[in-house]
Amino acid sequence: MIAYNQAQEAVQNVAQQVAYAADQLQLHGFDRYYNAMVGTYVSTVYKSLNYPAFAHATNRAQTPLTSIEQAVMYTTLYGKSHFNRFNSVITQIMSNNIRTEPVTKTINFVDYGCGQAIASLALLSYLEQYVNCENFTLNFYLVEPSQTTLDLAVLLVTKMSSRIAANVTIHPYHKYLADFLEHDRETLAPADYSMHLFSNVLDIVEVQQQIPNLCNYLHSIEGKQMVIAAGPRYSSNYQGLQQLKKSLNNVIVKQDVANFSVESEIYSIRNNHWIHCSSYGVMMGLCFNNAQTAANKTELAA
Repeated sequence: MIAYNQAQEAVQNVAQQVAYAADQLQLHGFDRYYNAMVGTYVSTVYKSLNYPAFAHATNRAQTPLTSIEQAVMYTTLYGKSHFNRFNSVITQIMSNNIRTEPVTKTINFVDYGCGQAIASLALLSYLEQYVNCENFTLNFYLVEPSQTTLDLAVLLVTKMSSRIAANVTIHPYHKYLADFLEHDRETLAPADYSMHLFSNVLDIVEVQQQIPNLCNYLHSIEGKQMVIAAGPRYSSNYQGLQQLKKSLNNVIVKQDVANFSVESEIYSIRNNHWIHCSSYGVMMGLCFNNAQTAANKTELAA
């Protein structure tokens, strides 16, 4: 009983430190959030979870995380490089021109296999830096099979979105991609644009198997669509990005499948200190416009 109580206290302690890290995200942005999560790993998590145990339990982060300690280690290992990679891809595809004129837009963001929603956080960081969002309505659809990670993703998007003036709504889906595509096809709100985010998921075999269904879904959404995809420079990522590109119809290639790299300051668990490193990735950006259905055209005409 004493050991159980100590374990529960340790989990609560980690949860409190993660909540503090989320507050740092809200106040200061992603870098401070990452630093605080590293602090949680160094002060607490490393005592109960080492990398071999993490890698075994999660198949090297390929399967859904099951504890807040795993989430802290994942962020320490990969969070900064993932954020920097996706932020770089967004800037390359959408440009770094500052838009100060207020315009009224409704935009859907679907973050597939969102994890801790790092792709969504990178997008919010981009909007904060480059776009006047005061008349924007942003709908985030977070699809993630890990309840632990999804809860953290909702918290982080909530904190980060408070840094911009937009009206933000978050829709969490505790589901695998296959379940989302089968049961939640009609969930997206009417919007001027729908953006589909794929960060570190298209290399996963189960996701690649769903690409035909995914493309049918993407073509069923009315209006203007954009796909932004990025991941580490693995052969399986090339395969996933190319498969998605070839399976979509009538797309405009904003950014063809290509290699890129970004510089990051990360904490090395192996060396137990901060290091400067290059993060190598592969990226893609696609646009297409789905026509209105005949039924909706009739409704508008009426």
